[in-house]
Amino acid sequence: MPTTIFDVAEKAGVSISTVSRVLNGKDRVHPETARRVLDAVAALGFRQNPLARALVRQRSETVGLVIPKVNDPFLFEIVRGVEDGLADTGYSLLIASHPRSSDDGRNLEPLRQHVVDGIIAVAVDLRRAEIDELLQRRLPIVLIQSEPREGVTSFTVDNYGGACRLVEHLLSHHYRRFAYIRGSDFTSDSAERLRALRDTLAGHGLSLEPPYVVSGDYLRGSGYRAMLVLLALSPLPDVVFAANDQMASDAMMALHERGLRVPDDIALAGFDDIPLASYLTPTLTTVHQPTYELGYQAAQTALSMIKEETPSEPMHVVLPTRLVVRDSCGRH
Repeated sequence: MPTTIFDVAEKAGVSISTVSRVLNGKDRVHPETARRVLDAVAALGFRQNPLARALVRQRSETVGLVIPKVNDPFLFEIVRGVEDGLADTGYSLLIASHPRSSDDGRNLEPLRQHVVDGIIAVAVDLRRAEIDELLQRRLPIVLIQSEPREGVTSFTVDNYGGACRLVEHLLSHHYRRFAYIRGSDFTSDSAERLRALRDTLAGHGLSLEPPYVVSGDYLRGSGYRAMLVLLALSPLPDVVFAANDQMASDAMMALHERGLRVPDDIALAGFDDIPLASYLTPTLTTVHQPTYELGYQAAQTALSMIKEETPSEPMHVVLPTRLVVRDSCGRH
């Protein structure tokens, strides 16, 4: 039979509550008593049951991560940042993958079936009822690149400022007829990048014509289809700004297939600075966003909230972006 906490208590000559206090390290126990308990643990080879410990302490030492059900390099870096943010803390990571938007509340269903101490949600559209449920349970929640919600801590990047710098750079190359490939409607980042494009053009006395705004969804293939729509317009755009690098790379493929040169015939720019951007031909001008740092800081914040080391007041953190100039729009 496996050794139990009762066996440890009997060998050490103490109560099981004393053994529990020593093992959990929460309450002060006389050093001599603690030594007897630890000696008994070592002699008997006692190992705590993690599930039982979680039930007693009402903590699982697990953080839940909700991400869209997509194969997206942008998400890989965020997940890596979250993993590193939890490293050496004793906390495990439970990942639940779901569509970017869910009308039936399925985004959090896998985490409802498991005991987690906090949730980090990346680029998913959580319903207000789902958020209110978490807040009522006092379960810490942190959003990454999602629509900011009242009462919830969130992390995002300077989408507007980054896109403004990109458009100013493109204008300096004397591009005037712009097109935009939109991203998902379920997050605010694509809308902010589009707003920056329109505002910056307006500041130069230019406008973005409605036919030159085409919908994509951030996923592989959507940029290709959107580029075909733009290539059917007359006149053609001078430059295409895609809401992420994945769609920009797809758009570049469509241009190559039609025999059009980038940037000589149509210039191209993206957003994210995924590793692929520097390997395309030509290399892709884009906006770098600190995806790893988003995940790392969100994980650290979630841990602090779980351990109640930070004030309960929610915060909205915006990390800086930077322009990365490469060959797809010409250099200077």
